[in-house]
Amino acid sequence: MGKRTRRLKESMVSSLEIPQDLAYSEPLLTVVGQREICVENYRSILEYTPCRLQLLTKRGRLAVEGEALQILYYRGEEMKIGGRIRRILFEDG
Repeated sequence: MGKRTRRLKESMVSSLEIPQDLAYSEPLLTVVGQREICVENYRSILEYTPCRLQLLTKRGRLAVEGEALQILYYRGEEMKIGGRIRRILFEDG
């Protein structure tokens, strides 16, 4: 995306008061202590083990590392992960 196009999009998002997570397809994370995380705006599951869950988002990869990780539910572009969460990592796409 060129600078001019990016500025135009940013201006529109600002003037229309659209939340940035929706406008830019950013992953949205809601973390509850070390035991639960809700992830919105993901595309697919790349890896799923009790110690690591890796997701593909529209902006890159997202990894959740910990112990006894499990997917509590998923639907559409939303997922809830439970277990003992140790680390959350973002990798650019």
